[in-house]
Amino acid sequence: MAQDSNNSEPKQIGLLVQFDDPDSLLVACDKVRKAGYTKTDAYTPFPLHGIDEALGIKPTKLPWIVLTLGIIGGTVGLLLQYTTNAEFYPFIISAKPRFSLPANIPVIFELTILHSAFAVFFGMLLLNKLPMFSNPLFRVPEFARATDDKFFLAIDVTDDKYKPNKTKEMFEGFVGQTGVIDVFEDPSPNELPVVIKYIGICLAVAAIIPPLILWSALNSTSGAPRINPIRDMDIQLRADTQTQSTEFQGRPSVFPDGRAMRPRIPGTVARGEWTDPVLLTGIVPETAEKNVIFLQDEEPAKENAEKPAEEPKAEDKPAADKPAEEKPADAKPMDEKPADAKPEEAKPEEGAAPTPPAEPEPNWVKFVPIEVTSETIKRGQNRFNIYCSVCHGYAGEGDGLVSRRAFELIDQATPGMAWLPPTNLHTDAVIQQPDGKIFHTITHGIRKMKGYGDQIPPEDRWAIVTYVRALQKTRTGTPDEIPAIKMKELELKGQ
Repeated sequence: MAQDSNNSEPKQIGLLVQFDDPDSLLVACDKVRKAGYTKTDAYTPFPLHGIDEALGIKPTKLPWIVLTLGIIGGTVGLLLQYTTNAEFYPFIISAKPRFSLPANIPVIFELTILHSAFAVFFGMLLLNKLPMFSNPLFRVPEFARATDDKFFLAIDVTDDKYKPNKTKEMFEGFVGQTGVIDVFEDPSPNELPVVIKYIGICLAVAAIIPPLILWSALNSTSGAPRINPIRDMDIQLRADTQTQSTEFQGRPSVFPDGRAMRPRIPGTVARGEWTDPVLLTGIVPETAEKNVIFLQDEEPAKENAEKPAEEPKAEDKPAADKPAEEKPADAKPMDEKPADAKPEEAKPEEGAAPTPPAEPEPNWVKFVPIEVTSETIKRGQNRFNIYCSVCHGYAGEGDGLVSRRAFELIDQATPGMAWLPPTNLHTDAVIQQPDGKIFHTITHGIRKMKGYGDQIPPEDRWAIVTYVRALQKTRTGTPDEIPAIKMKELELKGQ
């Protein structure tokens, strides 16, 4: 505190009485409290039991501040986790509850401790009126022994009970006191030094620079690499995915086979992402269970096995009473060959490549393994018109825009050029194909047709198959297959 520039003498701010022993200080504190003084304080070189009760100091409010801030911190942590994990981004895992208190205890605990620590730190500063950059008691030479072997009692002149002469006489009458000292305010100026002002201005300007840099980076683009002062995560022994693992700084590769990552284990899928292979491939595995047997026609071999063996006809039975025709001894059957004769081998034509053996057809799904509704057919029509009609045409006759344009270019180009038109979906070969084979063709393509497995989801590919079957029914269907109500509607429309 600084003195007023208009006054020549410093202003008195309190009285300080000195004691040589703690017992005398406790007695003096008790008398001051009973006299009605409230703005008092005691200074001792070590903690003195009973000093708070002697001075009438009330319990601090700091525990209540800490408790309040701790409850607020825990509540904030609980609400933060509930709103994020249960409302905005819920975790739906198996049959677990959307929100469970035990799983959120760690964050609640940490925020409670954090807010309590802030309450202790800032609450202590606030209640003790800190920071105090200058204390007039430090200018009293005798007060330097307050941390050594002397005990002091101070009273502020702003106390309601303070009377200059009466209070000083009371202090001088204390037993064991060794002196009463007047305390005056600090006469030094209270203005900050010029150097401190300039340093503060420079720091304030420097604090504005990082936000300006961030704002500039947010609203602009740059081709330069980012500033990365900590490069431990960039320069390290690691390998990128789908790359070859080689020696690095004399160390061997990550895996002996030179891979940077392990391949997937065949036949495994991510948890929760399993899909019936029949739905994905259109092929019934040889080890399929009964849940897919309903998709297939009954095997002919099984039907034949269930039928009883037919009795041979009468004319096929050899007559028991009819002797066999005798043949000459030197007679030979017409198809009999000499014993040393070699079997005839089919000779390939000259210049012709050997024909590879035909691969067996997979066990195709005969009918689509999804529920077929009017919505399914509409979805299939929509996907067919987007992906298929450009080549096969809207009616599936192989006369799409691509095919027609190709024939136009052939007519205008050099003679001898040819164009193989897309398959007509109404041919017998396509009509007789199982639905699984059509699905496989859509997925992987055939001849010059590309596969659409990466572009069209499996459900949409099966929907396209249902729409292809609907297109074929427009050519192969009979009036008997149309419901009576629909047939009546068509007759009324003249169709």
